[in-house]
Amino acid sequence: MRFNDIIVLNCSENMNSGKTYTYFSTLPQILPTRYDYVMKADDDVYLRLAPLASSLQPLPRVDLYYGFVIPCPSMNPFVHYMSGMGFVLSWDLVEWIRRSNIPANNTYGPEDKLVGQWLNLGNKAKNRFSNKPKMYDYPGTNGKCSHELIPNTIAVHRLKKWEQWINVLRFFNVTKQLQPSSLYSISID
Repeated sequence: MRFNDIIVLNCSENMNSGKTYTYFSTLPQILPTRYDYVMKADDDVYLRLAPLASSLQPLPRVDLYYGFVIPCPSMNPFVHYMSGMGFVLSWDLVEWIRRSNIPANNTYGPEDKLVGQWLNLGNKAKNRFSNKPKMYDYPGTNGKCSHELIPNTIAVHRLKKWEQWINVLRFFNVTKQLQPSSLYSISID
């Protein structure tokens, strides 16, 4: 899978005013090509695109809802909804969001939860996949949803402090070849 087969929106956590609906519903009209998947992700998540693409490779490219199912202890992606840390929809679901009155008439409130409600009300997302434990909250930030960093990670959420970002980047060797710069003042070595 090519990385350009996935579109990612990076959002702030306060997404309760219709921004998620606007994002998904406008993509089919503004993008010149059809994509396999579209992802919405929070701005405090470290996302590893290669493992994400690999994890999507064997999955269906239609009617797919992929992410980290809430509540945290659940492993059943059909019970509730995917966490806002980051979730993926197949392109046909994005097109459905654009056409359907279900999402259009229900855009205000906890938007990640709303997306799950839209899909349930529309009898959509028959292919649901929760990628736990590869998607998780940063260690110690949320007892039920967090665990230690692991090599096969797809997403680490709740990176609110520079030190957390640095620890994650170090863990995945992202900064190993990085040269010092005047653009930042935090030591990464």
